[in-house]
Amino acid sequence: MKWFLRLPLLVRIPLLAATMIFLIAMLVTQIAVFSLSRQYELLTERVGQVYLDGLSAAVLQPYLANDPEGIRSALQQSLNFYLGIVDRQLALIDQDAGIIAHVSGPNLETPTPPPDTVFQGSKGYAYEPESRSIWVWRELGEKGIISANLDISSFAQERSLLRFRLVLIVALMSMAAAVGGYIVIRRLQRPLKTLSEHLSHAVSFGPQRIDESQMPSEDRQTYSLMQAYNRMTEAVQERERLSEQLAKQDQQALLGRIAATLAHEIRNPLTGMMTALQTIRMYGDNASSRREALDFIDRGIQSLQGVAQATLNAYRPSAPGPDLKSRDLHDVILLVEPHAARKGVGVVHHISLPEPVRLDAFKIRQIALNLLLNAIQTSAEGKTVTLHASNDGNSFTLKVSDEGTGLPRHIESFLLADDTAYSDRSLGLEIVRRLAGELNGRIAVHNQAGSGSVIALTFTMPEDASR
Repeated sequence: MKWFLRLPLLVRIPLLAATMIFLIAMLVTQIAVFSLSRQYELLTERVGQVYLDGLSAAVLQPYLANDPEGIRSALQQSLNFYLGIVDRQLALIDQDAGIIAHVSGPNLETPTPPPDTVFQGSKGYAYEPESRSIWVWRELGEKGIISANLDISSFAQERSLLRFRLVLIVALMSMAAAVGGYIVIRRLQRPLKTLSEHLSHAVSFGPQRIDESQMPSEDRQTYSLMQAYNRMTEAVQERERLSEQLAKQDQQALLGRIAATLAHEIRNPLTGMMTALQTIRMYGDNASSRREALDFIDRGIQSLQGVAQATLNAYRPSAPGPDLKSRDLHDVILLVEPHAARKGVGVVHHISLPEPVRLDAFKIRQIALNLLLNAIQTSAEGKTVTLHASNDGNSFTLKVSDEGTGLPRHIESFLLADDTAYSDRSLGLEIVRRLAGELNGRIAVHNQAGSGSVIALTFTMPEDASR
């Protein structure tokens, strides 16, 4: 059965239909042959009864006169005259006395006793397969039974030959009908075969339209089905074209966003480096001031490299930056102080990092820088922005608080990882959330409308130094 299931569906269906046609035709033939045999037996029994009618008229008088010799003589005389029906043996039976007379013809050497069914019914027949003969009997008078054993071998032979011919002819016709049915069904399935081939092609190479010449216009239902497939194919191809266009647009938007992020992040270190250069111009003769300004410029250049790597890390893995030190956060304070001074906002810091922290310094600097710039931007003149940084050995905490009007709810929701809540987000907050996620940090927002807000980030120390 497994081999049949491995055949294509378009072959299995017509093959199964052809097999059913053949089997049903053969079953109907067997039923017809059985009915024909039954009718043949009944007809033979009726012929036998007609034969017994004539025989009864010949032996009735001797039987009523209780003349055994007359009975035997009448039976023997009947055996000598036959036409069409060959009687092998005749018997007259009395229900009280038993067999009164029993004679056999020249084609039978020794008479055989009648079957037991002769003694059990007043009328009937019984077939003997061995001798290919039939026993028939009927009543004679009140207690007598006249029976005859008729040779039906020629009839049986004709019946067997007829059955063989009938089965052979029906088998040939059934096979022809099965083959014809297979061909017709395959022809009817031709449109489905075309559709199946296109579906298989669509799985491997994408959908393609069905040519109009392959669509049966006379079969409206199949024609409509193929038209529906063509419409689906056009829709899929159009969707693929739109997807390609959207992918290109997304790529262009990503490149633009990366460019904007780099410009946004590089601008702030450059401002601090320009301040350091002004310090060198003004106090270049002072070795201590010059050295401090040059160190700041060096760290600023490293920060610019880290900003570029951290920004590109959104789509290209990059090596981690150096461990975070207290000096990195002090540099951030130096970067934002000119901007805060222009707005009249004070900047206070509480940095408690006696030892380096095993976190990416470039990314922490970016987070702190963006949070401080946003806090300064939302603070009014005369207010204060505070940076807290501490490390307890297991986790590093960075807090930025301000005295502004408080974070709007949609910005707070965005920082807590709800993308649908913030549609006008700035690049700074987006970078904060992305970098915090890359460092497995947790963001908490404490917001009081009208009295400022606190944004706290907690980072668990990585187990290995490679982060």
